Amino acid sequence: MPRHVLLSGLVLAAALSAPLVRADSYRGYPEVPYRVERQMGAVELRHYPARTIAEVIVDGSRFAAINRGFSELAHYIFGENAAGKKIAMTVPVGQTRTDLGWAIRFTMPEGTAPETLPKPEESWVRLRRLPPETLLVLRFSGRATAERLNAAGRDLVAEGKARGLRLTGPARLMFYDDPFTMPWNRRNEVGYRVLP
Repeated sequence: MPRHVLLSGLVLAAALSAPLVRADSYRGYPEVPYRVERQMGAVELRHYPARTIAEVIVDGSRFAAINRGFSELAHYIFGENAAGKKIAMTVPVGQTRTDLGWAIRFTMPEGTAPETLPKPEESWVRLRRLPPETLLVLRFSGRATAERLNAAGRDLVAEGKARGLRLTGPARLMFYDDPFTMPWNRRNEVGYRVLP
């Protein structure tokens, strides 16, 4: 058998036996499911089904809040809960400005509900269900500085207005990577809820 045929066969066999990364995952973590309704360059109109979140409200700067909130939620999903049960990490980590501070959110795995999840040990970790919704989302890479997030938010509002979409609420900031990921490899998103 010719050497190149044997080599090609070995490469194909290795590729077929390698574990497949699901299309609905990001760097090995399950991604919150959504359906793209319309693609407009870097902007997507997405429909999200109902889902369950774990959320904490944190004071302080955006950067300090995401770090503290992430840590508190990580304790919950890594087993510091009434059942001592670990819960799968999903992406993105969400951050939204509220009247009380920054809401930091982890979306719980598909098929979970607040009543089926272990009770948090800490009273400030809140489990709740989000209804289905449509978001207009802009993705960008690089460092998620206040300037870049604000610029992305302004661009998104302008795009929504140009498309005749009614956007509402504070911007939803979504982060997919850990702080050690090189900036050019990071996936960041800003989204606004679209009114019907």
